[in-house]
Parts: sequence; structure tokens; C-alpha cells
Amino acid sequence: MQDPEAASSLPLNQLLHPEVRGGILASINMLKQHKQRWWVGAVIAALVAVLLTVGLRPMLEQAIRARIESAAVRHGVVARIGAVHLGVWPMLRLDGVDLDFGHGARLRAESVAATWPGHLRLAVRAAMITGPGGITVGSAASAWRLAGASGEEFQLTLLEPQAGLQLRRHADSDDSVWSVEARGLDVARLLDVQRDGHPLLEGGIADGHVEIRSSPGVVRFSVDVGVRSARVGALTGNSTDDPQPGDPTDVTLRFDGAWQRDRGALDIPKVQATLAGAVLSGSLALTGLDTDPTIDLELGARQLDFAQLLGASGLDVPEGLGLTAGSTHDLGSATIDLQVHGHLAVPTSLSVSQKIAFKPPRELPPGITRLRGDFPFGATDGAGRRRTINVSPESSDFIALDDVPPLFLRTLLLAEDVGFYGHRGIDLREMPAALLTNWSRGTAARGASTISQQLAKNLFLSRDKQLGRKLQELAITFLLETALGKARILEIYLNIIEWGPDLRGLRPAARHYFGREPRSLTAAEMAFLVAIIPGPIKYQSAFAHGTPAPGLRSMIDDLLAKLRSVDAISEDEYRQALDEQLVVAGAMPLG
Repeated sequence: MQDPEAASSLPLNQLLHPEVRGGILASINMLKQHKQRWWVGAVIAALVAVLLTVGLRPMLEQAIRARIESAAVRHGVVARIGAVHLGVWPMLRLDGVDLDFGHGARLRAESVAATWPGHLRLAVRAAMITGPGGITVGSAASAWRLAGASGEEFQLTLLEPQAGLQLRRHADSDDSVWSVEARGLDVARLLDVQRDGHPLLEGGIADGHVEIRSSPGVVRFSVDVGVRSARVGALTGNSTDDPQPGDPTDVTLRFDGAWQRDRGALDIPKVQATLAGAVLSGSLALTGLDTDPTIDLELGARQLDFAQLLGASGLDVPEGLGLTAGSTHDLGSATIDLQVHGHLAVPTSLSVSQKIAFKPPRELPPGITRLRGDFPFGATDGAGRRRTINVSPESSDFIALDDVPPLFLRTLLLAEDVGFYGHRGIDLREMPAALLTNWSRGTAARGASTISQQLAKNLFLSRDKQLGRKLQELAITFLLETALGKARILEIYLNIIEWGPDLRGLRPAARHYFGREPRSLTAAEMAFLVAIIPGPIKYQSAFAHGTPAPGLRSMIDDLLAKLRSVDAISEDEYRQALDEQLVVAGAMPLG
């Protein structure tokens, strides 16, 4: 018997019968001929496809552009595509993508490329979303997996720079449902959030879910999101500064609601949020938005620790408070409740109630306690010049509160802070009406700052009208109310506020404009001095010729009418004040 190992080493032609061997060789030759013909056919088909693609590519690219832009119009979006490119890799690339959603919201991307590595993949480069208020959200580069784009199911999953974000659309009965889900998303790796060119949000790990369910007549939404260890950019908004982000803090937001389009009604029955240790809650109901809008609003804030809020907002404690830089501070904490009900079309009809409680720090800042006695105040005028005002009876310009005419105080409070003696430093009851009035006029025609807030601004803060300054102002206002009381706040206010170029204090103002002491002022002259408090520089041109212009005179007469309505002046005194010819001296000459 032949050795198997020896047999395995024999040539093939010695192992097979000659006829079998001949059949195998014939089959191999035939396969080679067919293979050659198949490859030739494949090459020819590929060449034909390439030629057709090259010839039709401009037409296809134009069709794709038109399809995208028309689809956007159907969804209320204006789309512009700079260029469309068809190829092998990527299959499709859009350059210069620009989507305008209206109301100041816009999305731009340098390019969006589609490839097929086993699934449809989108690569987005240099994307930027711009929104109202100077807010931008940018992403240098990201990659997404797209599934189900041609059917009811639509799913976009983030692949790079990391996983953790998914956008999905699906149909549920008659409802169309959009959802966004984040799981362990490192915000800093994907997004660059800025406001006016400065960082607004840095870092943080995001988790949560947002769902929007649209059905005939109603849109329901649900939000449950949180960001751990987020750093919020400074709220100063000053382009000349280099604001640094605040201390790391956790942020959460949860609410459900519904928008009933057929009824013009928005209902958010419960909102819960946390920020820098503060616990926020509330509810909102808007009805009759298409006819007679009515609002029911409730807001509550607990554990408003002002030092923690300033730190998380990237804001410094004002230097004038006299606290050591870099150390831990206690500025007190507050609890605030606000309720608003009424018709939005008539701001004065709004019913507003508030409850405010302030827990002062264990030790008041030295910059606050010094205000209980005589102190020097460093005033800065519009040109940046500084001078010192001595808030003390030793100064010839000082006026004690007891020496201020009661009618002047009544006029001041009616114009600037009617609830002065009844609030704790802030008066939220005036804020909704002020905001609605300003919105309807398109100007800052009406303010809502109390006298205590105005004093906090004058003593410790800059002129910048920024959200961050308002937060600092709020903290200082509560400290002033706690340390000084109403009478001292009024007295300091009347001795330091601006009444014109390089002109501060009631006594210098009365002498400058009318050549007399405050106790000798007429009712009309008092109304004049109070009327120009909101804009003492701006109003200079309104009396540059020596008498108030019609617009300013109308403001003066309105104040006189308020005095008459509360019987602060008699009917005869009111008529006499209306007829009085005001002669104003020392006005800034017209340029």
C-alpha cells in the first residue's frame, strides 16, 4: 500500500485519471474566458456611469440645491447653498450653507459632506448658530450618523468629537414627535457658546431629554435637562474687558407645557430650576394671545445666596464694599415670590403682588456701614472727570432730610418710587408694567428701579446697563436697606445724585437752575427738578433757551397733576403751577 504522505507529495497529473484531469483543465480555461468578459463588461459599465455622471452632474447639483431650498421654505426657513458638489468621496458636499429661521436665529456652516461607510454619515465643518442678544453657538467640526431620512423615522446621532447626543423624529398615531437626548455630553468638546464675542458657557457635562409633540391644534413640550460643573461667562458684556467665566456650578431645568394654537393659549403649569444653589419655581398661563392676551404668572426663588450667584456669574464683588479680594464673602440671601395677573394690552391693569425676605450677612461690609455717618463720595461725570463730594453737614452743599421741603419729597416719590416706604429695596410690582410699556413703545421710556437701587448704582457701580450690574445692584440694595433705613437712604440720595453736567445734589441744583434754596422752590420748579432726574444730561437741550421745551413741560405738568390727584396741592396751587412761566438759568448751551 502506498504511503499517504508520499501520495500527497505527488503531482496532480499523477493522482488524477487523464480524462478527469483533462475535464478540469478545460473548465478552468472556460472560467478564465468568462472572467475576462465579466471584468470587461464591468469596466465598460463603470465608464458609461462616470461619463453619464460627469455629463449630468451640473443638472443634478442644481436639482439638489433647488430641492433643499424649496423644502426649507415649506418649513418657514430661508435656505441658501453656496455650492453643491457630487462625487465619489464624499458623495455629496454642500459649501456655504446658510439657514435663516427668522427672529434673529440663523445657522451657517462652511460645509456639510455626506459619505457612506456602511451608513449615511454627515460631516459638518465650522458651524455657527446665531441668536438674539448677541448669543452664538459654534462647533468647529462634528460628525453625525443619519438614519431614516427618507421616511417618517428620522434619527441623527453624534459620532464625533464624542458620542452622547441624539436627535430623533418619529410619528406616533397622528402626532409628529421630535426629541433630543443627551447622555454624558461634554459640552466644551462639541460647542463654543459666546455672547458678544465673550465665552458664555464653558465646560459642563449635559444629561437630559427634550421632547416636542405636535398634533392638530396643539404642541406639547417637555424639558428635563441638567449640566454638571458648568462655568457661565461673566455677564458684564463690556467689550473693553476680558471677562472670565464664573465658578463651576450645576444647572437644572424641568418643565412641561402645551401651546394650543387654535385657542392662542400657552400653559406651563410647573417650572423647576436650580442655579448656583438657588431653587427656582413657577408657572405661566397665557390666554387669548390672538385677541385679548391675559397672563397668570407665578415665580418663586429660594436660597438666593448673592455671593454664590455673583461667583457663578463671573462677577466680582464691587470694590467699594471694602471686602478683601479673593476671600470668601457673605452678602446675605433672599427669598422672593411674585404673582402677576391681568391683561397684557393694558399694562396699568396688571395685578402684581410680591413677598420678599432678606437674611443679612453675619457682618455687614465696611463699605456699607461707613454710610451711616459722614463720608466722602467720589463722583465721576460723563467726561470721566472725578471730584469728591463731602456728604456731611460740614459741607455748604449738604442738605439734611429734615430741611427738604415735604412737597419736594412727595413729588420725588410719586415720580421715582411711589412704594418707597412699603418695599424692601426692590419693587417687582412696577417691573411688569414697565417692561410692557417699554416694549410697546420700543424705547426705554419707563424704568422700574427703586430709589434704593438708584443709590446702590450711584455709590458702587458703573453706568453700564448690563444684566451683571443689575445682579450686583440687587445684592447691594438689600444691604443698604438693612444697614441704613429709609430716611438715611433718601438723605444720601438727595445729596449725591446727578442733576446736570458736574452738578450733584439737591441744594446745588436748586441754586444752579433757579438761584434759590430748596425751601424757596415753587411747585413747578420742584416738578422740573424731579422730571429731569432720569436724564439730567440728555434733557439739557430741552431747556437750553431758558424755558422748558413742550415735551419737558408736558412731563412737568403730568407731575403736577399727580400731586393734585393725591391732594398734595390745592386746586388753586395746581392752576397757579400750570400757569407759571419757568425760567431756567445755567443750562448747558446748545452746540
